[in-house]
Amino acid sequence: MSVQPIMVVSDTGALPEYPIPRGERLASHSFFNLHYDRFLNSRLYLLADWDVKGIAIALFCRAQDQDPVGTLPNDPREIAAMLNMSTDDWQGYCRRDPSPLHNWTPCLVGNRVHLMHPVVTEVAQAAFEQRVKGADRSDADKERQQLKRLKGNVAKLAGERFSENEMYLAQLDAWLTEHYPQGNRTVPRILKGMEALGTQF
Repeated sequence: MSVQPIMVVSDTGALPEYPIPRGERLASHSFFNLHYDRFLNSRLYLLADWDVKGIAIALFCRAQDQDPVGTLPNDPREIAAMLNMSTDDWQGYCRRDPSPLHNWTPCLVGNRVHLMHPVVTEVAQAAFEQRVKGADRSDADKERQQLKRLKGNVAKLAGERFSENEMYLAQLDAWLTEHYPQGNRTVPRILKGMEALGTQF
């Protein structure tokens, strides 16, 4: 497969859109799942020279640091630089069959052409989805802790009649979030919110 220099694509319908948008990276992503059984039974492993196999694995790794994650640039000079080799040497490897770019195909990221690999993309998507799920869990835990603290403060200020009322707590929480989105929920602020809700002590 010959790699063309990066270009702006006018006919975007000709190439698939990469499923992870630009700007999405996995900063703490220091490892990725290698499906060794698929690799060991792939045409690349069965037919390629050992140096080609090594370069292919290096490209799998390099793709984890790209933007978006899981892609490679569609520019032989950039790929050669990523591998610390000359462009001529890289082009020489690309002429082998199979080459280190076995199963990498062009795709669109916005209006720019990148390279994607089906298995690398699958692994990147799985890691990205895990990160999103982890962030959702973290947000949910933070919200639960916030409501628990609010419930305790309301119990001290107004008694259990208010602190056990989930609808009331939800309304007070929403008011505090709207008026003090970044600030601490101090007692004066909580009292101000309770007064705004018309709380009769």
